[in-house]
This record gives sequence, structure tokens and C-alpha cells, in this order.
Amino acid sequence: MKSRLVIVMAMVCLTAGSWALPACGDESPADQQKSYYLKCINDEIENNSCKVELTASRSKKLQAYGEKAALRTVFLSQNKDVLVQEMVAQKVSMRPQAVQQYLRQRFNQETHVQMALNP
Repeated sequence: MKSRLVIVMAMVCLTAGSWALPACGDESPADQQKSYYLKCINDEIENNSCKVELTASRSKKLQAYGEKAALRTVFLSQNKDVLVQEMVAQKVSMRPQAVQQYLRQRFNQETHVQMALNP
């Protein structure tokens, strides 16, 4: 029992240490932010592109979900650089939830604007 506790504690320490290592590199904080945001955007693109297959579903709700995922994938792919610059300017927290929320809000804003322009 004690050996398991020691192993778990060692793994936690190693994980925390490996997480802190990239922060000690030669990158400036702004470059770290940009690369983190870009990584999050790429993860979102990957997550949404997996859901695009749902457009072939028999369920209307799943089809709509897949279509929205396809639209999000296109939006994120086309606006990566702009979104990263906006997030740096607005100092979005470097937490996955904060970045996902920002991306979701921007997508919804863009969707509402396009719907207003194309009645």
C-alpha cells in the first residue's frame, strides 16, 4: 500500500515537473501564449472534424450536429491566426475551458452575423 502511494506521488511530481519544463525554454511569454492558443484551436478542429461524419446519420438532430461541427471546423481553420491574435490581445486565460469558451463565442457571433446578412 505504501509503495503504491510513493509511486503515485512520484508520478505526480514527474508530471508537474515535465509540465513546468516548457516554461523554462527560450520562448517568450507571448510566443508561449500563441503556441498554446494555436494548439487549442488545432485540438478543436480535430474534435469537430470527427463529428462531421454525423451528417450522414439517419437522425435529423445528429445531422444538424454534424453540420454545425463542419461549420465550426471551417471557421476555425480559416481564422486561426486572427483568433490567436484576438486571444492574445484580450488576454484569454491559458486554460482549455477558457479558450474553448472564447472560440465558441466567436463562432456563435460569426454565425449570427452571417445569418443576419443572409436572411
